[in-house]
Amino acid sequence: MRLGFVTIIALAVPALEMVGIYQIAQNLGWGWTLLWLLTAAWVGVALIRAQHSDLPARLSQALARGETPFGEIWASGRRVLAGVLLILPGMGSDLLAILLLLWPTARTPDDTPPGTDPRGEKEAIEGEFRRED
Repeated sequence: MRLGFVTIIALAVPALEMVGIYQIAQNLGWGWTLLWLLTAAWVGVALIRAQHSDLPARLSQALARGETPFGEIWASGRRVLAGVLLILPGMGSDLLAILLLLWPTARTPDDTPPGTDPRGEKEAIEGEFRRED
């Protein structure tokens, strides 16, 4: 049952994308539609290539700052997925790619090194000190 549902979705999404491309081409013209599809594919390939070359440097910088590399891997994975979605023709995949690219990359408290606040500044520990011998 589950495999049949996945098959239906896998066939329906490209069909809906093709219908959408045809409708957009009827309204805007085939030249503009072709320009949009080629530009989106070019941007997708550029995104994937940029992530391929930039990720090792960003990972080493995160490790040098004492941070976990999960945030960099997560952001890079989102950009690669957005690039793949831009390469696929269709308005739905392009909108999903734009949402992935606009997803905020806020740092979580787990990403901050111990003893620092979320802005990266050292925290002061207030209290009294008394030595007892």
